[in-house]
Amino acid sequence: MKKSRYTESQIVNILKQNKSGVTVAELCREYGMNQARFYQWRLCLWLST
Repeated sequence: MKKSRYTESQIVNILKQNKSGVTVAELCREYGMNQARFYQWRLCLWLST
């Protein structure tokens, strides 16, 4: 399996930034990722807790 570009702690930090008011578009530009990836992370991590 391919190694992830982001660690789990980085992903959680990105999701927390969004929760504090930073838009998804801003986060995606800053971290160089696709919006679909962000929503996949949110779905997987927030629903699993």
